[in-house]
Amino acid sequence: MRVGTTLATLLTVLAIAFLVKLGFWQLDRAAEKETLFDDFAVAQTQAAQDSFQPLPQNPATNARFTPVKVTGTFVDSYLLLDNQVHQGKVGYHVIGLLDANNRSELVPVNLGWVPVGPDRRELPALELPEAEQEVIGWLYHPAEDAFTLADQIVEPGSSPWRVQQLDFEAISTALDLPIANYLVLLSEAANYGWPRQWQPQVMTPEKHQAYALQWFSLALACLIVFFFARRSITKTKKE
Repeated sequence: MRVGTTLATLLTVLAIAFLVKLGFWQLDRAAEKETLFDDFAVAQTQAAQDSFQPLPQNPATNARFTPVKVTGTFVDSYLLLDNQVHQGKVGYHVIGLLDANNRSELVPVNLGWVPVGPDRRELPALELPEAEQEVIGWLYHPAEDAFTLADQIVEPGSSPWRVQQLDFEAISTALDLPIANYLVLLSEAANYGWPRQWQPQVMTPEKHQAYALQWFSLALACLIVFFFARRSITKTKKE
């Protein structure tokens, strides 16, 4: 009986600790999403007030959604970022590779969304702008720990290359191309590219906070049930 009680106590403590950990994880995610939305709001204000500034030589030090501009010519090859949703439909984000003036690396530019099509085995054949372009948009640093649906980041074959994650270091190595490790999101105001909407399309901080409350509530419920169960057992022993 004592062994059973000890085991029940241990399992309850572990369950409560796990639920509390999930609650704090959701709060951390809420803080991250709040920062993401704040960054985007600040960027919109900066773009309206200061206009787009030349892409810095070391963009890694700049905040995401910094309004930037860069001039160059798109190479023939491009990437298709898989599993992107636009207005409820699944497709790709088209990542053009800009041979920018006075830069040693190709600058990835997200040109917008295109649908998958009836057969996933056939990748969409797209025409990128041929003339020199001044790209205006938002500087963005893709998440390094993004979830992927496949082990291979870059699928084998010739251009266009379907990719599962914007890990530009891995993509650059796989394709043997000098690709920068940041991204420019083409402005919605540009007259080329495909449909695009860059306001963060992610779970809101409020939803994460609601989930956190659920986890904390479950932890509290476990604690209350355990308390009354122990109390009942103790009372039974005394009788």
